[in-house]
Amino acid sequence: MRTVSIINEPEVSKAVAWSYGVMALFIATVIAFFVYAGFFTPLGATGLVASIASAFVEFIMLLILRSLFKTRYVLTDEELVIETTKLIGGGKRIPLDSIESMEQTLFPFGIRLFGASFHGGYYHIPSLGKAYLAITNLKDGLLVRTRQGNYIITPKSPLGFKEAIEKRAIPP
Repeated sequence: MRTVSIINEPEVSKAVAWSYGVMALFIATVIAFFVYAGFFTPLGATGLVASIASAFVEFIMLLILRSLFKTRYVLTDEELVIETTKLIGGGKRIPLDSIESMEQTLFPFGIRLFGASFHGGYYHIPSLGKAYLAITNLKDGLLVRTRQGNYIITPKSPLGFKEAIEKRAIPP
């Protein structure tokens, strides 16, 4: 049997993209300051070391910004695949027969369990517990509850994507 995929490339929120862009610009300014301080002030080598450390943080911020635009959700006949970069937790495969429920949800408040990206990864959400988030906007998303855990995604059309999953998850 041939597997047909539905690929959902979510809308990237301008607010989310701009926040990462502003943080990257701020870090670039810090780098410029430390480079200047390293060459033209008594800070010398300390300023240069600080600029190298800042450049590393800048690189990570730009990778996170890039990952926003690489996130997508792929629905096959057997599974829902959440494709994200390894920087925010990597891809996740959810067998359709493990999905217990799905509901439209707002972006929840949560505590990041590891890392610095609010775009994705594992979070502790007070009303839900541990959940894997792969979000690209702050509008409504889709909470997918499975036997393996909870996932929050932000497909372009949450209700339409939910319908497509339900059609494939429930055998005729």
